[in-house]
Amino acid sequence: MARLMRIVRSCPDAASEVLELMFLVSQIEAATNVDREYRDAKRVISRLRNPLWDMAPPDREKLLTAAETIRRVCRLPEDQIPPVPIADAGERARVEARLAAALAGEFDAAQIARVTGVVAAVLQD
Repeated sequence: MARLMRIVRSCPDAASEVLELMFLVSQIEAATNVDREYRDAKRVISRLRNPLWDMAPPDREKLLTAAETIRRVCRLPEDQIPPVPIADAGERARVEARLAAALAGEFDAAQIARVTGVVAAVLQD
C-alpha cells in the first residue's frame, strides 16, 4: 500500500489508473478466495497423506488419522482427494470461469488466460 501511495504522490495523474488496478486485483482475489469446493481441505488432506519427509510409523499414522478426520468432517468422497497435493482437480477451469465473469469487459480472453495462469500457479503453492 505504501508503494502505491508513493506512486500516486509522485505521479498524481496516475491515481485513477492505480485505483482501477487495485479494484481489478480485489476482484481477482474475491473470485479465488471463496472455497466452496473445499479445495484447501482437499490439498491439506493430500499433503497429510504425502508428507515432505520420512516419518516414523506412529507419526505417519497420526497424519493419516488427521487426513481421514478432515475428509470425513468435510464429507468429501475419496475420489475427490488429489493423489498428490499439487494435482489440479479442475481448479484452473473454475478459476478461469470466475475470473472471466468478474473481468468481463475489462480484459480480453488472452489476458484472462494469462491472469488465470498466474492465479492458478499461486494457488498451487
